[in-house]
Amino acid sequence: MTTTTPAFMDAPASVIKVANLESGAEISVPVHDKGSDQFAARFKKVAKERRKWARKNDISCYRIYDADLPDFSVAIDRYDGVWKSEGESCLIVAEYQAPKSIDPEKAEARFRDAVAIASAVSGIPSGRVFAKTRRREKGGGQYVDQQKDGYLMYTQEAGNVLEVDMGSYLDTGIFLDHRVTREMVGGMAEGKRFLNLFSYTGTCTVHAAVGGAASTLTVDLSQTYLDWAKRNMALNGCEGPEHRFERADVLQWMVNAVKQGRQFDLVFVDPPTFSNSKAMGKNTWSVQRDHVRLLSHVVRLLAPGGVAVFSCNLRNFKPDFEALEAEGVKLTDITAKTIPHDFERNPKIHCCYMVERA
Repeated sequence: MTTTTPAFMDAPASVIKVANLESGAEISVPVHDKGSDQFAARFKKVAKERRKWARKNDISCYRIYDADLPDFSVAIDRYDGVWKSEGESCLIVAEYQAPKSIDPEKAEARFRDAVAIASAVSGIPSGRVFAKTRRREKGGGQYVDQQKDGYLMYTQEAGNVLEVDMGSYLDTGIFLDHRVTREMVGGMAEGKRFLNLFSYTGTCTVHAAVGGAASTLTVDLSQTYLDWAKRNMALNGCEGPEHRFERADVLQWMVNAVKQGRQFDLVFVDPPTFSNSKAMGKNTWSVQRDHVRLLSHVVRLLAPGGVAVFSCNLRNFKPDFEALEAEGVKLTDITAKTIPHDFERNPKIHCCYMVERA
């Protein structure tokens, strides 16, 4: 994390004792904010509950804490390793950027306290606790990551081995809030021609392929993510001519695919909220502005009886039902069914819809 430590933080305000969940031993943690003992108590409580739940349900990567206390506005995720990473665990501590009314030095102190306490309580050494800060680029739009050192490991979801990178990017390669959605898609995939649009690292393609899809096609603008998707597929034995990958601007790709008469039985589409990627040239993408155009193409790619699953993470997303109906698109809101237990405190983490021809 490329930040400068304020001078006042050289001397901790106090030392608190926290219990390590694995050993039960008390550990002394120097802290800089007087409210850190409350954070420690809350984090220990939810970490213990999440650990029990995760073990019972064979879940290896999950959210522990999500801004439960307003003064400690961070998200903390745990990743437990499998295969080559067996026995290894990591934490991601991601800062929600504090409002301008909060003293930046106080916010920094709380963030550093949260990182130290999370490490001590979980028993995960500081070298495997990755602190992420979010800062908007000038002009608005996408967030940029403050940390660049890569750290690869392997985790699993529903028995599927997945490669994750703890350090190189703001996100790790798995959007944890879509766990239920991916498993749902995998359960729908048997015998289907599957299409994954805005595929990211192809985790949903893995679920579909392992779920018995007759074929898969994975489309993304980023070659980096397509290569990552290929590795994820290979990790699960999903290789061969029936599994294809195409690098393209998704909207333009769909225009061409419709003209070519290509059809699919099951489509997963999880576009970014906003994008001004250099690879798009002068174009920009906004899910609120562009969703009607997107979904009108999606339904034209559906074979008779086919369905699509559309998801987005814009908190105040509002589908234009009138415009969608005019384009022959039927949306059914399934969001409530797709929010995992570890995201129940934040039910607006994403929206999810079943898409069919009207």
